[in-house]
Amino acid sequence: MIEILGIEGTAEFEAALSVKDALCRTWPGIDTTPIDDDHVKIVSGLKLSGHKVSDIDVVVVGRFRTPRYIVPATTVHDTDGNRIVGAKIRVRSFIVAIEVKDHPATGMKIEAGGVSVRYGKDWKSATDQNEAQRYALLEYLREVTTLNPWIFRCLMLRGIDQLPKARGRVQPASGAIAAGFDATSLIVAMATVNGIPKLGKEHTIKSADDGVMDLVLDDGLFRPLVPSDLDRKRMDRIAARPAEARELAKLLGEHRVHLRGHGGTGKTVLLLQSAYEAFLTEGKRSLVLTYNTALAADIQRTLALMNIPGEGEGGGIRIRTVMSFMYAWLHRLGVVEDGNIELDDYQDDCRQALNFLDEGVVTPADIEAAKASDFLQFDYDAILVDEAQDWPQPEADLLCRLYGGNAVSLADGMEQLVRGSPTNWKSSVADQPKVGFRHLEAGLRMKSNLCHFANALAAEAGLPWKVSANPEAAGGRVLVIEGFYESRTNLQRSVLSSAIRAGNMPIDLLHCVPPSGVGHKEGRKYSKLGQAFQSNDWEVWDGVDDVARRHFPRSAEMLRIVQFESCRGLEGWTTVLDGLDEFWQLKRNAASSGARGTGIVDVEQHAEAAAWRWCMIPITRPIDTLVIALRDPESRVARALREVARKMPDTVEFQ
Repeated sequence: MIEILGIEGTAEFEAALSVKDALCRTWPGIDTTPIDDDHVKIVSGLKLSGHKVSDIDVVVVGRFRTPRYIVPATTVHDTDGNRIVGAKIRVRSFIVAIEVKDHPATGMKIEAGGVSVRYGKDWKSATDQNEAQRYALLEYLREVTTLNPWIFRCLMLRGIDQLPKARGRVQPASGAIAAGFDATSLIVAMATVNGIPKLGKEHTIKSADDGVMDLVLDDGLFRPLVPSDLDRKRMDRIAARPAEARELAKLLGEHRVHLRGHGGTGKTVLLLQSAYEAFLTEGKRSLVLTYNTALAADIQRTLALMNIPGEGEGGGIRIRTVMSFMYAWLHRLGVVEDGNIELDDYQDDCRQALNFLDEGVVTPADIEAAKASDFLQFDYDAILVDEAQDWPQPEADLLCRLYGGNAVSLADGMEQLVRGSPTNWKSSVADQPKVGFRHLEAGLRMKSNLCHFANALAAEAGLPWKVSANPEAAGGRVLVIEGFYESRTNLQRSVLSSAIRAGNMPIDLLHCVPPSGVGHKEGRKYSKLGQAFQSNDWEVWDGVDDVARRHFPRSAEMLRIVQFESCRGLEGWTTVLDGLDEFWQLKRNAASSGARGTGIVDVEQHAEAAAWRWCMIPITRPIDTLVIALRDPESRVARALREVARKMPDTVEFQ
């Protein structure tokens, strides 16, 4: 059985079809054999999140219980260096990452067994890119499935009919195939990168045992990625190409774009719309940076559904977390050794990198060389910064020195400052025209009743906070309960069924939990709410776990759960805030403790304002329905909500 997954009509899907045709020519009937005998999945345009590489053109996973053999037409070597001539080689299983290149012979060169291709005036190593893809796929399988199969790699060079020869030998000797390939040449090319082992009496190609391969084949990475209704709306918003996005697209990378607004006013969406327009019309490659790992995964899911590349020579959009990206630069600049991020030293490390630049230890030529040599990580036309108000100053200064202030565009959340003093981004574009500044006021995410509710709650809290309601999005409701949402099974079912009746899927709901709702087991985290959902046989994307949060949910049947601090930038048709008053109290206590000895006159007022600013972030996540579960009916949050409910009885209901 052979399955092909991906978006039809794309170059990657055409490459996937050519792999299927090659397998069928070599092993006739393999496309219709029972799945227990042979199972092959060919995935085109595979997307990863949370890794150095986000795009893999084609991944082929095959497990063969039927005896399958190939006989190489050329001399190959085993892992001991012995020649294998004219002998049958058993193929038991394989997982291969394939990078597809359409460059002609004049746009390609082979040196030291590797293939480089021309992008504009530069030559970039396709072999290194393919190796990075191989490692990213292996890293995913190790993290998410705890499996450790062998991953092969191969370049598909469709711009040439056959590989060139030097002194009678095919170049490169392994790891590449030309357009006129068959299954034998593909399998030999990928397997001989490291040699073919001899298992018992047979030379055998195998990525893992059958049981492991079945688990890999069943992983969500190799299932169709189906959009929900809310996914489609997000995709439509990004692809809408509004006039403002078209204007900003021309500025990206050339002038500072600066978007300011409260939560829910569409800052991130407008940045993505602009980046998408810049990709379509000018072939720009943009990098979106965020502190929020869950948001990075959420955006990557949308980009995957839209098949927007992140690493293509024709531009695209890449999403990364700030720390992983900046730490890669710190390592490249020689400030830190490769390894885990040391948070206590991070800002000092950024300052050290700035000193290197000031003192000429690192020159502009060194920076450009780094971008050229590792274009997957560092070579971007525009940098888009999410939650720009909250960056440590040395980090922001270093980013602007590396790319130039005009190349860095900002989404700036008003009243969403959670780490300290606002970041100063102005010095990097001093005396530059403010052609890209936009102040966003309309609440684009929330229905009008929810906007009015958020404004009323902010007023009750004494915050200078307000968004304009969207007159085209009428409706919205707020439900407040006492106790733990995890114990309210009937309410869970009612909330979910209501969302589904409105045309949504489980993934369109968002659930936020406090730290007390998180447990630990065998080195991983889990949410108690997620366990309650699973007891109902519901699928869960448990974003409280560090590993799960790096990878976007692959199924629209998954209910999303994150901690409150990870909800910025996310949205849900229905959003559940479980223990909002507990979260408020935690933030109030933290702000009160941090204010001691700082000279703040009214510490209590300062701490309460800080807690409310934090709470306005989850309050603005819903589109249609907000469910708030309170732990203490006499808490400050409970009293504020009752006062708002008194003024807005048609919108806010206490149960």
